[in-house]
Amino acid sequence: MKNLKYLGITFFILFLGCEKDKDEPFVSTEGDVYVTVKYNDGTFAENAIVYTKPDSVQGVTDNFGTVLLKGLEKGNTEIIANVGNIGAGKTIAEVIPNDLVEVNIEIIKGISDGKSPQISITSPAAELDFSYGDAIEFSAIVSDEATPSEDIIIIWKSDIDGILNTESPNESGVVSFTSATLSKGQHTITLTAEDLDGFKSIATLNISTLNPQKVELGQLSKENGNVKISWTKYKGDDFAKYEVYRSTQGCYEEYLELIGEINDISDTTFYDVTPPLEYQACYAIKVTNNSSLSCLSNFSTIDYPGGVVFNFVPDDMLKHPTEKYVYLISKSNQKVVKYDYTNDIIIKETSLQGTVGFCDINNNGFGVELYVPSRDGNVYVYNADDLSLSKKISTELPATCAVADGHGNIIVSVVPSPWWEQPVRTYQRSNGMNIDGAGDQDLERLRKIPGKDEYISINQGSSPTDMQHYKFDDQAKFLEENDDSYHGDYALDAEIYRISEDGSYVITAYNGSVYLANSGMSYQGNLENGNLKYSDFAFSSDGKVIYAATSNRKSIQIGKYPSLIRDNEIALSGYPHFIQRDGDKLIAAVTSEQENSIKSGIEIVDIP
Repeated sequence: MKNLKYLGITFFILFLGCEKDKDEPFVSTEGDVYVTVKYNDGTFAENAIVYTKPDSVQGVTDNFGTVLLKGLEKGNTEIIANVGNIGAGKTIAEVIPNDLVEVNIEIIKGISDGKSPQISITSPAAELDFSYGDAIEFSAIVSDEATPSEDIIIIWKSDIDGILNTESPNESGVVSFTSATLSKGQHTITLTAEDLDGFKSIATLNISTLNPQKVELGQLSKENGNVKISWTKYKGDDFAKYEVYRSTQGCYEEYLELIGEINDISDTTFYDVTPPLEYQACYAIKVTNNSSLSCLSNFSTIDYPGGVVFNFVPDDMLKHPTEKYVYLISKSNQKVVKYDYTNDIIIKETSLQGTVGFCDINNNGFGVELYVPSRDGNVYVYNADDLSLSKKISTELPATCAVADGHGNIIVSVVPSPWWEQPVRTYQRSNGMNIDGAGDQDLERLRKIPGKDEYISINQGSSPTDMQHYKFDDQAKFLEENDDSYHGDYALDAEIYRISEDGSYVITAYNGSVYLANSGMSYQGNLENGNLKYSDFAFSSDGKVIYAATSNRKSIQIGKYPSLIRDNEIALSGYPHFIQRDGDKLIAAVTSEQENSIKSGIEIVDIP
């Protein structure tokens, strides 16, 4: 269809020709082509270079993939579209003088037009996020069939900041520069390469400089059983929060777990109060800005974050009566380890003899000693300072439990045959002489009632499980024996039981069954437990507070006596097997796993 503009011009010329009959009328030989460029998925190809072949006119598509090529000579013309290093396409247009022709070109990925420079952006990776002020490296490889690399005209441009760099490639076609001055925002970076024949290619990538700036995590340290974490203050004006992350599986982002959050920009210190019982832990700080964008700091590691790691799980933990030591008994490894829990140091360890039973620690007139019964028919006495063997007392029968009475004597549970022939026997510490015997239950575990020459025992060798009460004089002579009246009606467990520090009650078993610590052994009820399972107990000096370790939760529960109501808990980094109180602190032997753990450690926590 003829263009009205051209019809008007022709009429005007004819009108003038009335007076100049000899002039030739003007006839145009040019037309226009309106080109739409799309990818094969139907989306518009923005910034495509469109030109004719033979060479004449060139243009760049807009965001709708269109461009108008004007003033093309009439006839069939090949039109080519090229999109950087993505691909190219072409079509044939019939140019009609004084007319507008519309054509469509589909870009085929991976196809080169063979005319325009080829561009491959190598850095930064597409869609990367940076922080304002980051030094960003831009690089690409540019090549052209006819133009040497160093003669290709290069323009790096930001849609926000304008032209960034115009340096030409080197002879290998590499073009690069670094910028730390990009404005804060979402940038579309355009790289245009033009050869000596005027053919252009364009490649683009999107990057952001809206991320928060990184903070620098410093060296980690341990203070009072906690891991101290410090980092540099955030320098931006868009702060929202810090988040503290920890990993025990190496310094990899996918393994990080959130352990703390801070909303004060000036608060750059955090204490991990439940450090893991592992050989090493890795920490990182994440900063989030008020645009909800985040940036992770460097990683920092610390060895033994939860303290010394033992390659065994203790079968018992004894506390030195006056010093800051605990003694960890390993029956499977047949050894005892002396550990300084204030300085986190293993002081000494020694091998134990035979098959070890239930041990005790006390000052029995010969300094503080460990009493280790063995099924080989002996009680081995070790010096608590250097773990040297001080004495071996023969019981002639398998010994399963030994308790020092504080008067120079030892109360020992043995395994006679028949079993009712005095399974509880007493011996002098000085010369090993047998003093007396009592009882009618073998395999008993005895504990001394504080402040008295009386003992509570729970048997292991017969069913139902029974509790016994014994009374001796200060010469370890038998005075009184009492059997509980329940005979298995309520829970008893020789592996899990303690007597309160004031000597008023016994608590035992995974459900926290409580009995009076006297000859009557009257059942008082259970410490509230829900679905918790108790593994050990400690007490306030007056017995009014019960601290209950839990084998299926990383915690120490806090309960009251005589109400037996729980009202608080202390979180731990591991599952506690044994606990002891030391003033206003609790010492816990913990494992990192609830079951089948192969390592353990000591955790110290404050009593609230």
